[in-house]
Amino acid sequence: MTQNESTTIDWGPLAQPLHTEVPDDPRPWRDNAFLCFWDPAQGLSGVMHISASPNAAGGRRARVSVRLGDQVVEVIETLEFGTWNSPSITFAPESGFTVDSPQLSGRISTTPLHPVAVFAGESAPKAFSLDSEHPIHHYQQSAVVTGELTVDGSTVTVDGQGYRDRTWGFRDESSSVEEYYGTMWVFPDFSVSALRLLGQDGRAATLGYVLHADGRRQDVTGMSLTRDGAGLFLATRIATSDGGTLDVRSTGRTATFWCPMGVEEQTGPTLSAYDEFDHLLAGDGVEGFGLLEQGMTRKLF
Repeated sequence: MTQNESTTIDWGPLAQPLHTEVPDDPRPWRDNAFLCFWDPAQGLSGVMHISASPNAAGGRRARVSVRLGDQVVEVIETLEFGTWNSPSITFAPESGFTVDSPQLSGRISTTPLHPVAVFAGESAPKAFSLDSEHPIHHYQQSAVVTGELTVDGSTVTVDGQGYRDRTWGFRDESSSVEEYYGTMWVFPDFSVSALRLLGQDGRAATLGYVLHADGRRQDVTGMSLTRDGAGLFLATRIATSDGGTLDVRSTGRTATFWCPMGVEEQTGPTLSAYDEFDHLLAGDGVEGFGLLEQGMTRKLF
């Protein structure tokens, strides 16, 4: 599949419209959209993160964080009920987003690249779901990313890649997740969308997919983790249901951002999540790029 051919594919569940109905349940019900994107040739990495949750007012926000070379700009704004859009950020789930602030402006468009990763029903990440009867709906898919951004006065034409994420359902990470890490990695002929999670109930799970340009999906059944001296990601070995393995190693970290998920002010156990962008090298020598997210619940308060 070429990048031009990928434009004929529909975003499907990732284009799910905003939910405005308020569930008759006191637990947090979140309606999130996420895009990580990069253009290594331009020294560009970025994240758009929207949480338009109908019954969690303290957690509604729109955020765009961008690093261009040594310049880092973040726009973080509160969302009103029933909208994707903040004063400076406009999100269109079928296409992309625009941002218009003094330090960061421009537009980003996305088109699908590899097949969609479906984490729903029996495949929903249970550590993120508040109970098994109401699992979250979670979808991820790699993307071709194009557009133009002006970062603190420097304008760049974007011709890169990225990963989209769309999630809705009952979700409260600080009360259900002990630790997790997840991949949104893109290589020339495949991408990797996978999670390894430890719930606060002690249950561990690994789930996800290696998604190929020819339409094949390999289920991920295991992910080892090798860390460096600071406890940061260094390498993984991914096992798939067909008996195969995929070794991936970071060859250089280019950008990092914190990933706020909860309400603005919390007392008690709180999930702290961290995103990093890495140059990647697969075991067969194929180079890739992507985002690794690591989260753990902080318990001192």
